[in-house]
Amino acid sequence: MTMTSSAATPARRRRVRLALLSALVLAAAPAATAGAADDPLTSPGVTFVATPTGDAVLAEGQPLTLALHAENATGTPVASGSVSIAVTDTALSTREALREWLADATPDAAAREIGTAVIGELDPFAQRTEMATVDPDATGLRQLPPGVYPLTATYVSERGDLTAGSVLVVPDAAASASVGVIVPITTPARSVGLLTSDELAAAVGPGGDLRAQLDAVTGTAAILAVDPAIVASIRVLGSSAPASARTWLGELMSLPNTRFALQFGDADLATQFGAGLSAPLTVTTLDPAMSASDFSASTPASPPPTPLPTPSPTTDPESALPALEVLMDIGSARDGLYWPATGTAGAATAAAVAALGSDAAPAVALVPSSVAAGSTSGRANAGVAQLIVYDADVSSALRSVSVASGTVDRARARAAASAFTALANAQSPGAGLLVTIDRGADRSAAALRDAVGAAYSLPGRTPAGLDAFLDAAPSAVTLSDVAADPGRVTALTELLTDEAALGAFSSILTDPSVLTGPERTSILQLIGNAWLPDADEFADGVTGHRATTRSTLNAVALIPPSGLTLAASSASLGFTIRNDLPWPVSLVVMTTPNDPRVIVQNATPVEVGAQQNSRAEVPIEARVGSGESNLTVQVRSPSMVAIGDPVSVDVSVRAEWESVGIIVLVSLVAAMLILGVIRTIVRRRAGAAAESADG
Repeated sequence: MTMTSSAATPARRRRVRLALLSALVLAAAPAATAGAADDPLTSPGVTFVATPTGDAVLAEGQPLTLALHAENATGTPVASGSVSIAVTDTALSTREALREWLADATPDAAAREIGTAVIGELDPFAQRTEMATVDPDATGLRQLPPGVYPLTATYVSERGDLTAGSVLVVPDAAASASVGVIVPITTPARSVGLLTSDELAAAVGPGGDLRAQLDAVTGTAAILAVDPAIVASIRVLGSSAPASARTWLGELMSLPNTRFALQFGDADLATQFGAGLSAPLTVTTLDPAMSASDFSASTPASPPPTPLPTPSPTTDPESALPALEVLMDIGSARDGLYWPATGTAGAATAAAVAALGSDAAPAVALVPSSVAAGSTSGRANAGVAQLIVYDADVSSALRSVSVASGTVDRARARAAASAFTALANAQSPGAGLLVTIDRGADRSAAALRDAVGAAYSLPGRTPAGLDAFLDAAPSAVTLSDVAADPGRVTALTELLTDEAALGAFSSILTDPSVLTGPERTSILQLIGNAWLPDADEFADGVTGHRATTRSTLNAVALIPPSGLTLAASSASLGFTIRNDLPWPVSLVVMTTPNDPRVIVQNATPVEVGAQQNSRAEVPIEARVGSGESNLTVQVRSPSMVAIGDPVSVDVSVRAEWESVGIIVLVSLVAAMLILGVIRTIVRRRAGAAAESADG
């Protein structure tokens, strides 16, 4: 741990008094921060860290080496100072005592000095690391019995005395047991079901998360927990997947490591069971994400060859697309293993997992020792719940190794992992130790590989696979109750409600899965464990997704007319329907008259093209010559699912205009006929008179 001096100056006291008098809220520096001469309230001062190298293990025939790291975060230099290294000869015998010591190392009066060192001058805003060496034989460290001993280093600086605490592990040479290390292969938090081609290329490229994870486990005996969304994202692209992603997938599939599959998107199990689901959500289809041309035998594959499994018997023989289980295949894996995120699951989740299995194929939950009283690691039962318990303390330390940014911080975390492992050896000699390098994002390949290496270099431990723990005799444990996060449960409930509405809405499509398939995978990603560290970001992601769903549900609608006039006893009324979806839709316009004097066609089918407006012509007949009427118009799917809200349409009936028009027309025709007859008669009489005159 890191501790800093609590030395204060008159300037600091004056500033505090001024802050109190003016009622301003200031972010004061920690009490253990060494005061700075320039501005002690705004400057964090000087910090000091000390930790043994070599996982803090006192190796046979080797000296004890410590890394002493000091950092000056002020604008003034700090003169060189001496460091006194001391050890307490009384071992820390319990995990609780070790946790307390690592959290707050208070110098023990019984500690004896075993060495000294000097940290040189620190320039402004500079840091320095010095190495100190202690002779174990000359200081009597070799005579200490196996155990974990408190170690302190006190840095005497001009800013005050700073004390850093660590541990020294004296190993038991006779101790020997197995260790299993679970490493997740996952992606950072996301709200879309599958990774795009560009996202895959970045993730598997240099510095990418997936490349770092694969490099960290290659050549080790790590047990892999693989998110099937990753392999599916590569396979759905077929021959158009980036070559680097296909290479990465080939490397993953060829690894001999034992493995099991996480939920798609590493979905949060505790949230799903907390929302009342009897079984975890599953992917319904990935067909909408695929193009047949990417799986055509005539399509040339760019090197390296695409590592797509051959179609299984469940593949549709009439389709070139791989089946769902082929797309999500992670290799030879153990089924029925579920890993809730650390700290999210307890008795209720374990019982819900147990209900997913059978006597012949039990479902097993992975839980941390922090919720399993009676075991720190290994196979266990809690009533009907089948469990594998992993050591929470060692796992937490290893995760710290994987996210540490500097070598000194990694060394401190590795020392903690060694110390907890030594206590596990002492408490359960010969018992197997299962640990995890828990989920995380943006970890460097070096830090992650260092964490895996630290796990397999734990004192007295030899690598073991998953079967060694699954097949072991279980011990009885008692699980604590861990309530599901109510915010996440509420969010999932709302997402599932929206999904049901979207499923009903999708009945207007020839292939509803183009909407329902991506929606399910997006929900699984949204409740993924990668969102757990940031509740605000999670809430924003859910809000954004729900807004998109509402936009989709509003993409097809009847454009309300301003009012219609019926100028005849029978005619057709035109209604315009908007379709903003990228697919054509089939609809039925339901028209209901609110006046018995009007007869209208109740159901009128209409097809609307993708991203187009279309007009539906509805026949109508009026039983009255003139008046006002009203229609209710509702757009529905062919299965009679309502699409949007019903619209009320006012209709003005002017059917007598038709009679008047006919009378006028008949009168005009009759007049023209009469005029024609008169004209003919006049002409004939005039002709007869002319002939008579000529005669």
